[in-house]
Amino acid sequence: MKKYFENDDLLAIVWRWKKPLLLVFTASFLLSAIVSSPLVIGPKYQSFARIYPSNLSSYSEESYSEQMLQLLESDIIRTKLVEEFDLQKHYDVDETDPHKVDRLYEVYSENVTFTKTKFESVEIKVIDVSPDTAFKMLNRLIAIFNEQVKLVQDNQTREAISTLQNVVSSKALEMDTLERKMTLLREEYGLLDYKSQVKNITKAYYKLLSTPGGGGNNLKKIEQELSQLKIKGSEFERLNSLLQNVRAQYVNFKNEYELQFKELQRDKEYTNVVVNGYKSDKKVYPVRWLIVSLSVMSSMLVAFGLISFLDRIDRLNRTDKSA
Repeated sequence: MKKYFENDDLLAIVWRWKKPLLLVFTASFLLSAIVSSPLVIGPKYQSFARIYPSNLSSYSEESYSEQMLQLLESDIIRTKLVEEFDLQKHYDVDETDPHKVDRLYEVYSENVTFTKTKFESVEIKVIDVSPDTAFKMLNRLIAIFNEQVKLVQDNQTREAISTLQNVVSSKALEMDTLERKMTLLREEYGLLDYKSQVKNITKAYYKLLSTPGGGGNNLKKIEQELSQLKIKGSEFERLNSLLQNVRAQYVNFKNEYELQFKELQRDKEYTNVVVNGYKSDKKVYPVRWLIVSLSVMSSMLVAFGLISFLDRIDRLNRTDKSA
């Protein structure tokens, strides 16, 4: 066959078989045009958007755009979209099909795609037989993504608020306990400012000692006060130090609690849309010219191969007869 094609005049073959080839060309052109027409293959329209992640929390080594992809491809978002748009019916998935769920998700994956771009944004494409449905599904996808991220982050914030609330209450109780103990020491032993009291009483004590006659009852009174300071003063100082530390912790935890509470009340968006979706008025499928071109080319190649083979046989037969 190779030798034949190398030596034979291909144009001569085309000319001898021009009518069958023309018939094949016409038939393949008409058939592919009919098959690719809206009567046979329904047109599909595409809506797409490019979005950047925003206000996401860091969970692992994944980038924010990879986190966005994980959430967009999650069962939660897919299930919500399937339910809201009744996609099982919309995609004509047979209710009696034992594999209807797999079939539904397969069609969904063909029509709804997510791609990470080289600029760390995510491109969302939705294809549907209805440009209106494609546009609505695209916008709803982005909205559901925002809702789900907010739900997850709000739950985490509520857990943090609950924990901080318990810690703040515990620190408040601890402060109250320490203050009651210190109040008791103040009332029973007259402890107000341990260091100042020790300094003043010691000064008065040595002054009385230097006084002629030793100070008498006043000296005994000061000695008694010094003894009380020695007994309860160190405890008072320890409690005071603990109280200052607990107060500082209480303030820090309370500030964090208020910060988390404000965060819970704050309205946030988790996507920055850089390319907004729109309702397309031009179909993306089927690409009719491509289908017709490939069909005609394939048919002509097959026809030419077959005709060349038949022509070769015919010429060999004529040669044998003439011999």
